[in-house]
Amino acid sequence: MNKSHLEIAPGILLDARRAIFLRETGTLAVADLHLGYAWAHRHGGQLLPVSAHEDSLPRLVELIDDYHPSELVLLGDIVHRAVSVDALKAELCATINALNERIQFVLLAGNHDRRLRRLLDECGLSVPLAIEHSAGTHLLTHGDAISRRAAINARGGLVIIGHEHPAITISDRVTTTAKCPCFLVSDEAIVLPAFSRWASGTDVRNYPRMSPWLAGIDFKNAVAIVGEKLLPMHI
Repeated sequence: MNKSHLEIAPGILLDARRAIFLRETGTLAVADLHLGYAWAHRHGGQLLPVSAHEDSLPRLVELIDDYHPSELVLLGDIVHRAVSVDALKAELCATINALNERIQFVLLAGNHDRRLRRLLDECGLSVPLAIEHSAGTHLLTHGDAISRRAAINARGGLVIIGHEHPAITISDRVTTTAKCPCFLVSDEAIVLPAFSRWASGTDVRNYPRMSPWLAGIDFKNAVAIVGEKLLPMHI
């Protein structure tokens, strides 16, 4: 068994590289890239190191090469903050152009993307920016403001979101604990972990959900990402 992948329902595959693949529509999705995280903080006066290599693009390319999807959906918070900084614009431009050469992709706006349209225009990138996207019976959106259409989800599919940066703490009950990014899974929804390595995540056992829509959903299961493996857990 390949423990880096987990088929949680027919045709719905979780990947330890913080991605989900919907086989029926050939949809590959990731959430919360937060491109330019360090540059956005430095622009605001917080001198975060910028020596750490941003690896979102090569990781996306690896996923595309492995799955050969018909479409890639980026589930919001494409950038950490849409500030007009040359380094961030270069990173955004390189990412969009590289994806554009390989695959049909969909950009969904998140709460961090309020000025992204302007930044895309500054970069000369005429790509659409949507709020939600259908993949067969499933609805994909960021999660900060879920529409009535998503809340009803009348077609019987899942609502697949990001936004929450879910993580879970694993302990040996003696001296060692580790906080790992995770997927949250219910019969109605799946919450993806942040694709950004800058996002440490918040433990799903100890914090209220940010999205009000999730308050009525009973998440009993999580799938932790432990290194390159997936670990199903009951919460």
